[in-house]
Order: sequence, then C-alpha cells, then structure tokens
Amino acid sequence: MPSAPPTTARVEGPPTERPLGGLLKHSAIYSAAPVLQRLITIGMTRLYTGWLGTAGSGVRDIVDLWLIALQQLLGQNLLSAMVRFYFDRKKEQERAAVVTSCVLLVTSAAVLFCGAMLVFAPQLTPLLFSKGELVSDAELVHICQILLIMVPFQLGTVSGLYYLQALKRSGSYTTIQTVKFGFELGLSLYLVGNRDMGVLGFLLSMLAGEVLTSLSLCGWILWSLRPRLDWVILRPILAYSAPLIPVGILQLALHQMDRRIVLEFLGQSGAGIYGLGYKVSYLVTNMVLGPFILTWQPWIFGIEDSAERARLVARVSTYAVLAVALASLGVILFGRQAVLLLAGDPAFHEAYRVVPFVATGYVFWALYNVSQTPLFLEKRTGRLVLVNACAVVLNLGLNYALIPPFGIVGAGVATLVTFAVLAGLGMLASRRSAGVHFEFGRLGAILACVTLGGGLALGMDVLEDSARVSLFTALAAKAGVLVLLVLALWSFVLHTEERARFFAWLRSLRTG
Repeated sequence: MPSAPPTTARVEGPPTERPLGGLLKHSAIYSAAPVLQRLITIGMTRLYTGWLGTAGSGVRDIVDLWLIALQQLLGQNLLSAMVRFYFDRKKEQERAAVVTSCVLLVTSAAVLFCGAMLVFAPQLTPLLFSKGELVSDAELVHICQILLIMVPFQLGTVSGLYYLQALKRSGSYTTIQTVKFGFELGLSLYLVGNRDMGVLGFLLSMLAGEVLTSLSLCGWILWSLRPRLDWVILRPILAYSAPLIPVGILQLALHQMDRRIVLEFLGQSGAGIYGLGYKVSYLVTNMVLGPFILTWQPWIFGIEDSAERARLVARVSTYAVLAVALASLGVILFGRQAVLLLAGDPAFHEAYRVVPFVATGYVFWALYNVSQTPLFLEKRTGRLVLVNACAVVLNLGLNYALIPPFGIVGAGVATLVTFAVLAGLGMLASRRSAGVHFEFGRLGAILACVTLGGGLALGMDVLEDSARVSLFTALAAKAGVLVLLVLALWSFVLHTEERARFFAWLRSLRTG
C-alpha cells in the first residue's frame, strides 16, 4: 500500500531521464507483475482444467467477457482519459481535481448501475451465459450476482492503478498487482481445489481481492487529494472520453465476441477448448504490450516539444511492434507443444489449432495500438469509433461464416483477418496526425516475418498430426525457423547504429 503523501500529492513533471531510458526502465518494472502472473497461471493450467473441465472453463471465459464489458460500459476509458488530461494541468490542485472527479464519477455510476441490475439477475443470466448445460442454471444465477457485485470494486482498483500510472510509481503499481494476485491465487486454490466450488470459487477469490484493493487505493486517493467533483474540469474530459466508451465496447467485442459465438455454435465445452487456445496465443502480448502501454502513455504525454514527440512516436512504435513480434514468434511456432503440455486433459488438445492464427493476429493488434497514439495526442478520438465499428462488423460476419464449417479454427482465422484490417484502418485514420510519420517499411517487414512464421507453423503442425514427422523433428525444424526469422528481423529491420546501441546497453547492464 503506498504511503500517504501530504494533503496535495507531489506531482512529477515531464520525464527527466534520457530519451527511451525511462521508458525502458518503467516498462521493465511494469512487466514484472504480468510476467509472474502468467508464469504461475501457466503452471496451474493443468490443475484448473482438471478441476473445472471444459464446461467450467468455458463459463469462466464468459465471466471474463462480461466483467470487461461492464467496465468498458461504465467508464473505464474515462479513467484512461484521466491520465491524458492530468498532464495538461500544471497546478497540483487542478491535477488532484482531475483525479478525484474521475474516480468519484466512475465508481458512483458503477455502484448505481450494478446495484439496479442485481434485482434482475435471474432474468439477466440466460442472456449473459446462455442456458446451463453442464453448469446448472441455479449456479449461473449466483455467478451473475457475484459478477455484478464485483464490477464497482474492479473499477475502484483500476482508478487507483491509473493514478499510480500517472505518478509513474511503477514499483508501487507492480507490488500491489503482485500481492493482489498472490492473495487471489491462494484463496482460489483453497475454494476450487479444496472446497470444490468450481467457477464460484474463482469468482469469490477475485471478489475478495478486488474489495480489499479497491477500498485501500480509493481510500488513499480521497484522503490524500481530498474528495472533489469539479464539473468544469470534467467537461473536457467527458468530451474526450465520450467516443472512447463505444470504442471500448467495440474493442471488447473484437476480443470476446468470437467466444460468445463459439459458445452459441459449439456449446460450453467448445468455448472452453477455444478459450485455452486463445489464452496461450495471448500470453506474450499481455506480458509485453500491456506494460509498454502503461509506461508509454504518461511518458509521451509528458513530452511538450511536438517535433520531438512526433519523432519518438514513430521510432518507439517500430520498437514496440518489433518486441511483440519477437516474443510472439515462439508462441506461434510452438503453440501446439505448449497446449499439449499445459492442457493435461486430452479433451483440450484441439485448442492448439487456433494458436498460429490468434497469436499472429495479436501482432497486428499491437500495430493498431501504436497507431492510436497520434489521435490521443491531438484529442481526436472520434475517428476511432468508425474504425472499430467497421472491424466489429467484419469480425461478426467472419465468425458466423467460418465457425459452423470450421469450428474453433474458423474463429481463429476471423481474429487474424479482423486484426490485420483493424491495423490498416488505424494507420489510415491517424495518418499525418500530430506530425507523426510511421516507419511503414520496417513495420511491413516485421509483419511479413511474423506471417511467414504462422504459415510455416501451420504446415509443420499438419505434418506432425499426420505422423509424417516425429515430435523431435518438428521441434528441431521449428527451432530452426525461429532462429532464422529472429536473425532476419535483427538484420533487416534494425539499423546498424541501433544494433550497436543495443549491445552497448547490454554491456551497461553487466557493468551495473
């Protein structure tokens, strides 16, 4: 828990670290918690799939969908706008008002909305979860009720974490996330593994963690900054974030709609199998892109020189997509082996078929993420609504066309095609904004290498499935492809001076 600052919190100004140095440092700190969480989650996968089965895993994935949906609907993007406008204010008192106004508005709205919806939980449950197959209707109603109770506390936690992000307190952010995860993990192991409470056990452990974290963080914010709801300060923030609310909902649909359609066509078991493949595909993106975004936005918003800011956006965007691509190639190529190792239950083994498609798609998703930065800088968020709406329509059509004949593979293909189109639309929408000129040649080379890796992974998986090659041969071939693609990215994407700076940075780490 962060120590309480004086009545008015000390505010850090624009970054004083050398260019990119502070960004790398804070990104590394932010990445510690998600990397640890993912590694532990990977290690526990075999236990969880055994405890929950395919149906329980499918329901848990749908719970995640609605938790994220309600957060988006109730204003999570207002909190991200809080970080953008925080740096526009130069007086500490005004910055404090930005924070408390956003936190009070979002959490109050969530309490009122979710409290009202609790009354209709039995009627909402069939709409949210479909009819119970292997998980009973009565249990699904209880799951729906816990979900609605949890959302306001989750938004309270997110509020506090966004404030820490604005203060660049990456150490406190990571510590809180790690302690929270450890608490929830321990409680879920007891409730699910020992008490055999299934999905309810997972939700109750999450609820306990959110309640404790939310009350602590929001209490710290309101005590240190003093509660204040300033409509003069909120008005431009609301105007900026208004388009981001539908954008958030549309992006949620892009990430989660396929699971709901898989549930509709293939049932709870099919949703559970697809959900495992999706999780394996998304592992690296979450560990690399998430911490980068946490550091990137307050870092770039704090730079006042517009020409320098535009230069850094173009250059760092290339580095960010390259980092995601390098990390994703391992998942793309070895997705089959990862799923077979983690699944335990043979019923989940088919999940590997979606990994090359979804993991490649998320590299395009990383490109779309960096394409938004010029629009955020110029506060032209309205363009993103049309971009994401087009992508959702495309994704919906592809999923309904491809899932019935091709099952979970059809959903994976739909994800890849949609994210590729979304990245192109994002670049088109942001062209010439904020004076940013993206490095399209280098970005295209990165995407070409990743797409080639996905195609080769599919081919080698087919050979392994048909027993034309042994496991050892497949592993050796994939390792060779990985080395060649990484060398290609290193040699043809990075410039000579960039490679030299990278080696100099490694030497500085060794010498301390």
